[in-house]
Amino acid sequence: MEKLTIQVGADRRSYRYIAPTEPKPGAPLLLALHGTTQTGAAMRRFSGRTLDALAGTVGADLVYLDGYRRAWNDGRITKTSAAQKKDIDDVAFIRAVIDLFDRPAVVIGYSNGGQMLHRFIRETRGHLSGAVFIAAGLPVSEDFALNDTAPDEVPVLLLQGTGDKVMPADGGATSLFGSARGPIRSALDTAAAYAGGAEPTVTRSATSTRYDWARVRLITQTGAGHVIPNRRTAPPIVGPSHHDIDTGEEIRDFLAL
Repeated sequence: MEKLTIQVGADRRSYRYIAPTEPKPGAPLLLALHGTTQTGAAMRRFSGRTLDALAGTVGADLVYLDGYRRAWNDGRITKTSAAQKKDIDDVAFIRAVIDLFDRPAVVIGYSNGGQMLHRFIRETRGHLSGAVFIAAGLPVSEDFALNDTAPDEVPVLLLQGTGDKVMPADGGATSLFGSARGPIRSALDTAAAYAGGAEPTVTRSATSTRYDWARVRLITQTGAGHVIPNRRTAPPIVGPSHHDIDTGEEIRDFLAL
């Protein structure tokens, strides 16, 4: 993993880049947005390197971006981070890195990174070949500055633990280490908003439920906490982690990579 920087307006921004050992023509750029308090390197460890495994399998370039002071200037009206209060142009940052690789990206956003992706998918067109939201419900209408802006119509995958105490699967108040972060919609309402209101096909197992629309899939993981599903790590600080679902595997299956 190589740490690099890029100039975005007046700011010098950093990111971590992992080149594929066997690049494959047509592979998308994989771009990851971490959660609050994390960095790109921390997200890599926290996720059990599931995106590294995906990138290696499909021959893709992988980039972990670093937020401003470990957070993102997402589209919420409630401002709780330095990135929001200073109005950091994270949309331009993401776009600039994608442009470096000159191909559409599959962007994977976890928690606050997922809320940043809710903003990015509404403020850009043609930069995405897929959007993956992990533990990141849409802000409620009154707390979302882009509520009336339609998102880019790309394949959307959402992963959510039903035992998540930070970003509750049923929606409502969010909290990180006792600090309120603004209310969100439920995981199912969030997915339906991207699907356009049609009825999904529902498939249930002992450990998860899958909701499938034409280009949207929601997977809820029974009892899992505020985690990035993978088969290796189990960070107890944000709730239980099960190893029956892996984020990289689910992305590859959903997008047919």
